[in-house]
Amino acid sequence: MTNQELLHNLLTVFFFVFGSLLGSFSNVVILRMSSKTSVIFPPSSCPKCGHQLHAIDLVPVFSWLFLRGKCRYCSAAISWQYPLVEATIATLIALSFYQTGLSFDFVALAGKSVIWFVACVIFIRREVLEPGPYLWPAMIFVLFNFPIGGCPFLSLPIKIAPLAALAFGAIASFRINYETFWAWAGMSFLMIFALAARFAFLPLIPLAVISVVAAALPGNRIVERLFATMQIAAIFIAIILK
Repeated sequence: MTNQELLHNLLTVFFFVFGSLLGSFSNVVILRMSSKTSVIFPPSSCPKCGHQLHAIDLVPVFSWLFLRGKCRYCSAAISWQYPLVEATIATLIALSFYQTGLSFDFVALAGKSVIWFVACVIFIRREVLEPGPYLWPAMIFVLFNFPIGGCPFLSLPIKIAPLAALAFGAIASFRINYETFWAWAGMSFLMIFALAARFAFLPLIPLAVISVVAAALPGNRIVERLFATMQIAAIFIAIILK
């Protein structure tokens, strides 16, 4: 192993640790979006007993494992979402760096992947039913895609079927309520922008099928979770095939 390869591997580990910290902060953002409170104040506390958490309680992944998924102060169960989000974002950032090296492409790829993943978690939790969590990721996707990868719709004719099906799923969900429409439309938009700019149409087909099923079964939570889970898988595909 050359010195350059060793440095690259060490930096990959560094960005994994950094990603776990970002994942911990993302958990705060996801949790507090539903209550519309500040992500900075007050400090993190147990949602059950309200006891303020200390640094030893906030070590990404390891604190949850060490405490066996329970609060140190009241023994209330702590959701497995916290370590899962931390570990996933850590992996996304480390893998993005490993694929691209230290460059603006790394910032763009890691940024889009993390934003896309956080939107998926918000979609699954279905606690924030408003356009905000999907509009700001969409704007960032536009900013990252156009300067770097060119217009992602250049080959639109060959993608018209899956794009139309994704749009159909989003529009049909309007039958449930306005907020659900924003969730489906926003997630479909992120998927299209992330994948259509790269290797386009095959990864969109299964999500298009799920969108059609969702339109036929409005409000079905199993379908919604499958849709978000497939998007999370597509995030990793997009990074690996970078």
